[in-house]
Amino acid sequence: MKTSLILILLTMVITGIAACSGVDQENGDAGGNATADKAGKPAKMIPATSTVAQTERNLEVCRAATIKLGGALKSALMGAMGEDGPVGAMNVCHDEAEVIAQRICEEDGLEVGRTSRKFRNSSNAPDEWEKAGLETFAARIAAGEKLQGMEMWATVTDADGRNIFRYLKAISTGALCLKCHGAEPAPEVAEILAEFYPEDQAVGFSAGEMRGAFTVQLELPRSGASGS
Repeated sequence: MKTSLILILLTMVITGIAACSGVDQENGDAGGNATADKAGKPAKMIPATSTVAQTERNLEVCRAATIKLGGALKSALMGAMGEDGPVGAMNVCHDEAEVIAQRICEEDGLEVGRTSRKFRNSSNAPDEWEKAGLETFAARIAAGEKLQGMEMWATVTDADGRNIFRYLKAISTGALCLKCHGAEPAPEVAEILAEFYPEDQAVGFSAGEMRGAFTVQLELPRSGASGS
């Protein structure tokens, strides 16, 4: 009698464990675990091979890259502004901004830059994923969400079959930005803008408005690849 009772209890325990494992396996077979952005929108799909910890590490790398780029650009712009005013800042944007971004890309082993719905340099034009992200940011702002700290991310597969962790962080228009991106740039700035960027769209901004976003692409290891 005791033996039969023990067997029944063991069967119940094993069945319970199998049921829990079955739920986990089902989620894995679905292709990924959906995560929500800060507005609670389930727009980020992380592959099943990823873990929450891995996603957090990817976010840390991307956030650090945007801080590094933003700090380097601000330092260069403020230095030029102090020496030559807005004209000096324009020269930095034209001659040094992409060089600074490229240096960080090489140092950190990723792609980092800036983009906007109203871009100045055509090389900063948003791709389809970035454009959708910027539109999402605009909708969230219109719904009353604060711009500060606004971000989104997703893992996507590109045409070459690579898994890319993509990250977007909104940029606010600061007082320094208005010198070259405000409604009425100084005549000498407008003259240089017309020379450097004849199709410039990046004017007419107000303080605190979304200027654009930092964008990062981080290539992930292929499935089954061993880490180093």
